Amino acid sequence: MPLIRKILPYAVLLACAFFIYLYVRNNLSDFTKIYEISTPYILLIGCACVVMLIVNGLFLRALTLSFGIDLDFWEYFSISVITNFGNIFLPMRGGTGFRGVYLKSRYDLEYSYFVSSLGATYLVGFCITSIAALFCLGLFYANRGGYSLPVTLAFLGIAALTTWTIASPSPSLEWIPVRWVREAANQVLSGWNIIRKSRKTVRQLCWLSLLNLVICFLITWLEFAAFHVKDAHGNEIGFLQASIFSAIGMLSFLISITPAALGIKESLLMFSSQFLGITQSQALAIALLDRSINVAVTCLFFGFASIYINKKFKISSVASLLLGEHRGAWASCRQLPGTPNSDLFQESTVARQEKGPEKNRLTPIG
Repeated sequence: MPLIRKILPYAVLLACAFFIYLYVRNNLSDFTKIYEISTPYILLIGCACVVMLIVNGLFLRALTLSFGIDLDFWEYFSISVITNFGNIFLPMRGGTGFRGVYLKSRYDLEYSYFVSSLGATYLVGFCITSIAALFCLGLFYANRGGYSLPVTLAFLGIAALTTWTIASPSPSLEWIPVRWVREAANQVLSGWNIIRKSRKTVRQLCWLSLLNLVICFLITWLEFAAFHVKDAHGNEIGFLQASIFSAIGMLSFLISITPAALGIKESLLMFSSQFLGITQSQALAIALLDRSINVAVTCLFFGFASIYINKKFKISSVASLLLGEHRGAWASCRQLPGTPNSDLFQESTVARQEKGPEKNRLTPIG
């Protein structure tokens, strides 16, 4: 079983990559427009990607503030860049483990508290994304008459489940039959029970989720504009269509078993966006452009981020944290401790001064 789990992500990756290769080869003429994209569009999209990295860093800062950790700009930005780099090149969103390992190494923050709270941020993010997607789908149906039952049901199910989880005082998840799914759901729920006790943190996460969503929509709209894509009726792809397209792509995070959901996201967009008047070739071209610019921007800042983390904070090796130690982070989170009280964590100022930043011990209140 462990061997299958190791092989499965790469098998899916190779299968999806082979399918995309065959499709591009057989429809090569549809992808020649990528050479016609003007530089201003690339720069605008690249700048928007940088802003998204900053917003992702602000997510981390809002989360760690709940644990008494105040990250400065360059620290949370560097962590955001390295995390994105790991998510691009490692399966199962492997870059996320780096954040837990880093916070454990520098601030002695337990992996279980971090990962469970991180799961709660995904809960808030998917809730806001699904509600926004349903709103956009309603507007698109009213204006254009386009409709997709599977897409609508997917977002409706996510919105209902996340809203119920957020609104319920302490929902029971013992009814989930699959053990690892039940454990993951309980982990997310435990994190939400930690975060919900700080209204300030909840408000920050909601606003950051909304801001991140708007940036994603804007990037997708710019990518359609860069290709001068028109729908089946000869109209330019508007912001509303681009928003729905972007929201559909975000569903791939739920099954992100390959590095950066490579192949999964492209396949999902190709086969679920036709009701928007977008052809499979157009959907694949936009997805590949988005991925290419994201990789380029991340690699551009990765050198600086890794040097900053290595030298400034005496972390032995960013590569080792990305490639190996994140597995231990996830493994250690199988048994969650009890949910601490808010405002979650406090630490002694005297202890911080005596031990220094690398040896700080955060302890739950109460």
